[in-house]
Amino acid sequence: MQIIKYVLIFAVLTCTLSGCMLPVEEELLPPDLLRPEEVNFRTIEVERSTIQDVLEDYAVAGSSVHYEMTFHNRSGFLAELDVRAGNSVKAGDILARLDTDSLELDIQRQKIEVEKRQLTLEEITRTGGTRFQRRHAELDLEAAELTLQQLEDEFLKSAIIAPVDGEVVFLNDFRIGEFVPGRSIVLIIADPAHLQFEYSGTQTGRVRQGMAVDITIGTEIFPATVTMIPSNAPSEERDRFRNTVIFSLENADLLPEYVRIGSRYRFSIFIEEKQDVIVIPITAMSSFMGQSYVQVLEDGMRAERDLDIGITTRTHAEVLSGLEEGDLLIVGIDR
Repeated sequence: MQIIKYVLIFAVLTCTLSGCMLPVEEELLPPDLLRPEEVNFRTIEVERSTIQDVLEDYAVAGSSVHYEMTFHNRSGFLAELDVRAGNSVKAGDILARLDTDSLELDIQRQKIEVEKRQLTLEEITRTGGTRFQRRHAELDLEAAELTLQQLEDEFLKSAIIAPVDGEVVFLNDFRIGEFVPGRSIVLIIADPAHLQFEYSGTQTGRVRQGMAVDITIGTEIFPATVTMIPSNAPSEERDRFRNTVIFSLENADLLPEYVRIGSRYRFSIFIEEKQDVIVIPITAMSSFMGQSYVQVLEDGMRAERDLDIGITTRTHAEVLSGLEEGDLLIVGIDR
């Protein structure tokens, strides 16, 4: 024990003489205070107003009269095809032809035969031949003309000729030299004299028979009427028009000449109007998983409200539930 006591005394004296100091705990500085960022909400007061449901989209100019052109049940190899989809054609234009080299030669031969028969009849008549000779020559000429007519009819069956002034709206993909089976539709011609407009967008279910339509062409607006909806399309054309609405013009004669089948033109249809309903700007709304919502200011704090939406336009929406008149709707934030 004495030894330990002396050792401790020696250690204390040594530390004192050498200037040994015990560590002093440093005073901790207080952390900087974090100031919350100041946020100013821009709000508008929810009000009641009037909103109109107007369908606006594009319709395609078409025709109610179409001609499906074939080679009259004749098969053969395609020799000529002189049109493209979108081309305008004139009545009587030859648009396509099958290979008919041998038939054309037969026609030329038969024309010569008809001319020979005509000369024979003229000679008999000039020289005073008997009644029997004249009748025999007349019958020979008639038979030759019938054969020529038959060959020419067969030739026409090998050609597609435009029945009216119109526009090619469909062209099959047959190529020159390719075999074309009988009854195959080679092309379809639309008659622009029976112009109509066809709408096949996603909103056809909102359109009803007899609704008024405004069609914008250039800077002018032309009135039209909904004349067909999918549910009253002709039974034989239900498949074609199962998602299509037809607008017919009130006066097609006033249309500009540059209106072409296949071109798109903007239209609008007034669906309905609601008065004294809550209406808010579309820009104030957000959506998540198909649910629309907005942010409102409640007691100076931001809160979210889920909405049920009614009529929607390009700029505003009708709120069926989720907001009340006088609520402060947050439309922006100023930092």
